[in-house]
Amino acid sequence: MKETAAERKARGAVYTPPEITRFLSSWAVRARTDRVLEPSAGDGNFLGAAEARLRELGGRRTRKRLIAVERDPGEAAKCRALVPWAEVRAASFFDLTRADLGSVDAVIGNPPYIRYHGWKGEDRKASVARAAEQGVRLTNLSSSWASFVVHSASFLRKGGRLALVLPAELLTTDYAEPVRAFLSGRFPSVVVIAFDRLVFDDALVDAVLLLASSDDEAGLRIVRARDLAALAQVDLGPAATAATRPVRRRWSASLDIEAEVAYAELVESGSAVRLGEIASCDIGVVTGNNGFFILSEADAERLGLPREVLTPIVCRPADVRGLTVLPSETSLLLDLRGKPWPTDAALVAYLHSGEQSGVSDGYKTSNRKPWFAVPLPRVRPDAFLPYLNHLAPRLIVNSGGAWSTNLIHGIKIRPGQPDPRAIAAAMLSQVTALSGELEGRSYGGGVLKFETREAERLLIPVFTDAQGAELVRLFPSLDAQVRTGALAEASRAVDELLGLAHADLGAARAVFRRRRLERTKKS
Repeated sequence: MKETAAERKARGAVYTPPEITRFLSSWAVRARTDRVLEPSAGDGNFLGAAEARLRELGGRRTRKRLIAVERDPGEAAKCRALVPWAEVRAASFFDLTRADLGSVDAVIGNPPYIRYHGWKGEDRKASVARAAEQGVRLTNLSSSWASFVVHSASFLRKGGRLALVLPAELLTTDYAEPVRAFLSGRFPSVVVIAFDRLVFDDALVDAVLLLASSDDEAGLRIVRARDLAALAQVDLGPAATAATRPVRRRWSASLDIEAEVAYAELVESGSAVRLGEIASCDIGVVTGNNGFFILSEADAERLGLPREVLTPIVCRPADVRGLTVLPSETSLLLDLRGKPWPTDAALVAYLHSGEQSGVSDGYKTSNRKPWFAVPLPRVRPDAFLPYLNHLAPRLIVNSGGAWSTNLIHGIKIRPGQPDPRAIAAAMLSQVTALSGELEGRSYGGGVLKFETREAERLLIPVFTDAQGAELVRLFPSLDAQVRTGALAEASRAVDELLGLAHADLGAARAVFRRRRLERTKKS
């Protein structure tokens, strides 16, 4: 039976375009005597490319030169049929060590991409243990590819090359930091090729190519290619690479050296502070079933639910169009924390309907006592910041004392800090917009995503008390501009007030924003 797209996604299989398999094989395999390992062979795309490269170099067909590992028996059979003389192991890559396969001159491939919530059980345990053997401690948020990178490197002999297709999360995510540190320490030369457009036909995968070696000691270099067609023209020679930059905690800024310099100078100037220095950021409310626990005013009235068990909540970022929450932009959350056991007839009937429809048996609800008591954060937030953003990060003042779902982070301003309205207005500046492009992460759809720690790294321009008072005075008009789609005009007004009309910042932000939005298009 043919594998479905859902089944393929569950095991992290994304098949690689031939332009990429040929490029990586040609780079990684340098001699006809090279031994080549493909740690996640799939149906053999890289295997075939590696065979072609060895033949191009005059290599003879021998099982000792080409090794492939593929845990799926059906896919392993395809590999054997494609390259009968290759050594194909139908096993988990993490069950094998260098003692099993021997050392190799090149590792090539496209490791499976399974996010942390799907990468679990014995597979995760084994992969984390292999990474730990190399001195790399991966967090619980790590996706499958991270451990593949580390374990793959353990098979390389001195001077060997590592050539992998990886998600662009390598450049941006916190969980990839141990992998970035490992690569920088293990390989004197790390080249990352980043595409300005999507290059996979069957998934919104923002992919990069990792080329790690001991060819030189230039450190990290980022090379940009517009699309697959441009890959053939990429020149990896020393004269064609960008100037060596210091290795930073995140690699995303290195996509453009001028933008990286502008951002580094901004961070070091002291003219901006991190959001985390003046506030804390926490995830919103996880109800376990928004459709049951969150109601509209009309539904709550129709059901006759008592007002004392209902509290305002913001459901989605799109529900709030401006910089502050209006009463009309909230829904109602069923809040039964710490209240007496329900006796109101309408409320009891509604809870009974939740039991009848299986709401009480959900993953979150079944682990609560009682199932209908939705836990809320310890303190009500002063402001909100959407988890996903399109144009730029937007701080929303919580003027109505609402809660938010986990699509919107809750921001609590620390005592002694400026008025939340002044902070929200200041975050319209190009300083925050640029930091959003570099501290957040983007996916194939072009949307900026901020986990709580990433949100706390957002930069806010420092302003005087007088400037803060003026930002508060302008807040209603700025809110109105944002609501009507005039975000650029609002941003310019804030920049002018704070003296931030620097061309370098705007140009740097434009580089990353344009690239992010371009990646909604495929080659």
